[in-house]
Amino acid sequence: MDRSQETGCNARRQIRSLDERRLIELNCWQDAMTSKQVMLIVAVLLISGCQWLQQGTEPLACPYEQRRVLAITPLVNESGNSSGDGLVLADHLARQLENVPNVDVLPVNRTLEVMDALGLHRVNSYTAAMQISQTLGVDGLIVGSIMGYDPYDPPKIALVIELYSNPSSERPVASLDIRQLRKTASGQSSVSKVSSLSGETGPVNIVSYFFDAADPHVRNALQRYAQGRGVDKIEYGWPRHLTGLSRSHETTVHLHRINMDLFSQFVCQQMSWKLMQAESQRLASRQVVHAGPSP
Repeated sequence: MDRSQETGCNARRQIRSLDERRLIELNCWQDAMTSKQVMLIVAVLLISGCQWLQQGTEPLACPYEQRRVLAITPLVNESGNSSGDGLVLADHLARQLENVPNVDVLPVNRTLEVMDALGLHRVNSYTAAMQISQTLGVDGLIVGSIMGYDPYDPPKIALVIELYSNPSSERPVASLDIRQLRKTASGQSSVSKVSSLSGETGPVNIVSYFFDAADPHVRNALQRYAQGRGVDKIEYGWPRHLTGLSRSHETTVHLHRINMDLFSQFVCQQMSWKLMQAESQRLASRQVVHAGPSP
């Protein structure tokens, strides 16, 4: 966004009508994106439109019968907004998935160390995903992209995350030393070669969603998330001079305008829930296929 566009957007944000201001900010956000990014956002909307959001903060259900170890790479920022921090969002995802029973998540800096040792700046192929997974010795690798990011009120984040399953991770659970995997070596990591693959050439699951705090469905889920965390609407809320809201509106509206860090945590909690739901469906369908037709 050049200086003239930024000046125009800043002037428009002074409009006090909430509905009109939302529309203008959305138009400014769209103007700043390339056609490729617009197409990616449309794809996210089409994929996620029929999905629903988790309400409340109940623990995430585990889809796995045996303990799984996952690693997460920093999310790639494809949004066109430099304030979208893929490393921060990856850390939020890791913390959310650590709450899933039977799931361990390696620190993101450990994954970064291995990527650096392998000379990989991002994961853009199945082979790269397997190199990282097999070097870390994990069961799965989560790779993601930030497709849209707008920190202005009401905030917006669009994410796509992919789960790659490591076919060489079939081993007794007791042989896995999670404490050793969690250590960050002071020197260079040992690099393993990709073992023979068993037919799969892509992610086993992909989930996506466009989170817009102006959407009533997102806003309701966000409100429950904030209340479940005991978030104080004044301490963590968006400053009144940025929202244009009077004090009388804060009770009914301002709670939904929590700061961007908490909104990012909410988004990652929702994406973690969606991924575990998708994994449950995938594994259930595999069991049906393996069981075969009833006699």
